[in-house]
Amino acid sequence: MKSKINEMLLTYGLSEECSILPMLDSFNDEEEIRKYCWRVLNTYSDLKKEDWIIGIEGGDFIYSFDGNYIFITDDIWNFNLIAKQPVLQLLVDKIKALKY
Repeated sequence: MKSKINEMLLTYGLSEECSILPMLDSFNDEEEIRKYCWRVLNTYSDLKKEDWIIGIEGGDFIYSFDGNYIFITDDIWNFNLIAKQPVLQLLVDKIKALKY
């Protein structure tokens, strides 16, 4: 499964990119981050699932919006979002504005 994830990250130019989690360290936990990330992402009318791996408990996904790609791990145990730094900052700003 790891090789398919690495392939997805390479294909969409995200293999060297960082996680959104450290940028939202004032949030309580990954569940709260998950909730706000999806609320913000769902405001993009062109949000599209480009690639995915589905398991029983969740999956790994590549989404696109506004010409940007993001990688999301979303399962019953954890949540993570990986993107290029400008995209991460855009999302973090919108998430913080929504929360605060």
